[in-house]
Amino acid sequence: MKTSLSTVSTILVIVFFVGCKPVHITLTSSGEHVKDAVIRHSMLDFSTSCKLYKQDSIFAVSFVDSVYSLAFDREASRWYTDTYHDDLVLVTISPHRIATDGDRCCDQFLYTAQTTVGSKGKLPSRHIEKDGKLFYWWDKEFPLSEEMIAVLWKYNLLCDDTAGWIGFPDFSINEKLKGAHYYYSRQNLSTYKRVVTNIAEGYYKPPKLK
Repeated sequence: MKTSLSTVSTILVIVFFVGCKPVHITLTSSGEHVKDAVIRHSMLDFSTSCKLYKQDSIFAVSFVDSVYSLAFDREASRWYTDTYHDDLVLVTISPHRIATDGDRCCDQFLYTAQTTVGSKGKLPSRHIEKDGKLFYWWDKEFPLSEEMIAVLWKYNLLCDDTAGWIGFPDFSINEKLKGAHYYYSRQNLSTYKRVVTNIAEGYYKPPKLK
């Protein structure tokens, strides 16, 4: 059963992107939301201690509040949700590569008449830049800003579709491309583990946290 993190009063305070010292989480009271805190901590760890950081310049970040494992039903020939891990939350960081030989707007978001400043859920609305690299993520509660639109143009993540001819962009799939999955204990966010994998979350068993 999905549990909202908005009721959690004890969350993380972290200093983002300071030096290259080992990453530590300190639990304390703060106004920062747990989702934002674990996302920022994951980006900090990724940028200072994960080799994948050096291989790309654009990274898509996502937060998963309801972690689950899938199983395959051979008779029905389909995947189904087998186990919910209510004790975990997850942050994923994946490289975003734009294909140079694909169709127009492939691997890009569409800039349309609806992607206006102040709109929500139309484009990624949160980001962090470091070392000429970009981390971006979707936040339906955070309105799109002029700065965010400018950043998406800067990293060639937008394709002009104000005329409405394209409608839906295509995204290429590279099954060998690896990302980093950060599993946090819901009860003790200072306990976490990073998994580097090319397998999507849900299709493998989450690690045990100590």
